[in-house]
Amino acid sequence: MNNFKRTILAICLVVGILAIAIIIGITQQPPVITKTAEVTLTINPSPDFSLAATPEHLDSFPDRVATFTASVTSVNNFGGEIVFSVSGLPPEITVSILPSNTLTLGAGETRGVQIDIGIPLNQALVGDYTITVTAKSTNYN
Repeated sequence: MNNFKRTILAICLVVGILAIAIIIGITQQPPVITKTAEVTLTINPSPDFSLAATPEHLDSFPDRVATFTASVTSVNNFGGEIVFSVSGLPPEITVSILPSNTLTLGAGETRGVQIDIGIPLNQALVGDYTITVTAKSTNYN
């Protein structure tokens, strides 16, 4: 093989290698770039409130008023409207919840109502009664 043919062959070989290199360079995809971010999810207990009545025992007489306090305390950032009711007493005995049977409790607060039990002058009512105070909320945060 003469030098001319070798030169042409070498040029073709170089051109072929360059063409393959160019084709490979064109068809290669750029590197994939991936980024991530993390978010922490904390699931807290549901908002709630606690209820306490003080004193836990009352002594009274006919034709008197016995008074106790019902207090509610926000738990887990509870905030909302609370409605109080009292049960467990004969119908002749009156119940007054002051200043109202409904109060609004803010997150982190403790609030209370005064409950007056009006006992009429009736000796037939003498005895022990279990008074149940209920605090209910359907409208809260």
